[in-house]
Amino acid sequence: MNLVYGEIIALSPEREIRIGKVRVGGAIIAVSLDFVSPAQIGEVVLVCDGVAIAKVEHESKTEDSYVPGNTGEAY
Repeated sequence: MNLVYGEIIALSPEREIRIGKVRVGGAIIAVSLDFVSPAQIGEVVLVCDGVAIAKVEHESKTEDSYVPGNTGEAY
């Protein structure tokens, strides 16, 4: 089992399967996107053996990520 992260750079339907071209490192691979509907160009997916199994949600740094007691100052 190979798990890698990649960015979707192109979408195309092949027969009844949604296929995406995904950039993984310096390589571009064809990946089935049927499990991560609706995947869009520019999104990052987790790929297992040629099948995208999850979309990666980017967490932005907001006040929701505040840690009580952390003043942000160095000791």
